[in-house]
Amino acid sequence: MRRYSRGFTLVELLVVIAIIGTLVALLLPAVQGARESARRSACNNNIRNLALACQQYHDTAGSYPSGWIVHIEQGQPQSNAEGWGWGALLLPYLDQRNLHKDLAVSQFRLDMVLAGRNPDSRLDGNIPNMVNLIQTPLKLFICPSDTGATGVGGVNPYRMLAGSGANASSIVGTAQGVSNYVGVAGHRRVTGTAANTGVFFGNSYVRMADILDGTSNTAILGERDTQFCNSGSWVGTQNSMQLDPFQADSSGLLSRDASMVTGYSNPKLNQPPVDDGTGNLVSMGYFLCGEGFSSLHNGGANFAFADGSVRFIVNGIDYWYVNNKNPKTAPPFDPCTDTTGPYANEHRVNDRTNNNRPNGVYQRMMSRNDKLPAGNL
Repeated sequence: MRRYSRGFTLVELLVVIAIIGTLVALLLPAVQGARESARRSACNNNIRNLALACQQYHDTAGSYPSGWIVHIEQGQPQSNAEGWGWGALLLPYLDQRNLHKDLAVSQFRLDMVLAGRNPDSRLDGNIPNMVNLIQTPLKLFICPSDTGATGVGGVNPYRMLAGSGANASSIVGTAQGVSNYVGVAGHRRVTGTAANTGVFFGNSYVRMADILDGTSNTAILGERDTQFCNSGSWVGTQNSMQLDPFQADSSGLLSRDASMVTGYSNPKLNQPPVDDGTGNLVSMGYFLCGEGFSSLHNGGANFAFADGSVRFIVNGIDYWYVNNKNPKTAPPFDPCTDTTGPYANEHRVNDRTNNNRPNGVYQRMMSRNDKLPAGNL
């Protein structure tokens, strides 16, 4: 008698498939969470390495690198000219000596390099090669959790080159290499050579000894995402002297100046854009997330401190931005640039209009010498 092996019935097969599907559905969030945890850890390592490079630069030059470089000619800062950022100045300490040399960072100004100038005869006047160099995607400047604005890590179109150097070589609209990490400028919204309360600003020369609040309490680098807030660039600034006019558009209120390489403490951490009622996403008032700090990590962002440590700062950190200005009786009101008050830009004075409230922990950690406790970070 022939024996036949018993196969699966259709019902049994469907039950097995359903069980497998249920197990996959249960495991997928855990797998995704593990992947994000690995990406966040890699991002943590990136910003830590940048902070260590800042310390190495300090050991060599006697100070942290300038936030951005402003060229002074005949006693007057040059206007509408691009300037190298702290990221370009750090290249030799990031195993990028060849890129630093080819871009002539230590020899020529950024606007001159963009115009085609270079001491190397192979690169002098070679605009296409120069463009390739400034668009080099550097892995250390890109957070793995952030896919970037483009596949090669170019900045958002609203932050493409548009200064005098780009105009001289007809490359206006060219993207710079993206950076998800920007320097901490401090409490004030300033550009040019105006001093700020943090470590990185125009032609800054901040030493470790200048960080009176303690290196473990003073943030020097933070994250900026590309999806909502438009990241910075490791190359430099668009215009070293002027704050660009605000432009209301589908990407929010943007600027292409110091915010290309630094952030300040007025915008809240991960300040979300809002719908303006017509379907366009805009930032609220002057709290521009594209000039502050943000990330695509859940619940906060990584910050590096002057002691080389990295901490994950949560969105709910104590926030209160004090800016005591003389109130105006008629619009336009500009709480960020009006400097007429007796305590204008004075970050150590309590808020006179809000129950004498002091700056929040978020603001204090971005000031190097206000002698105010940063609290528990």
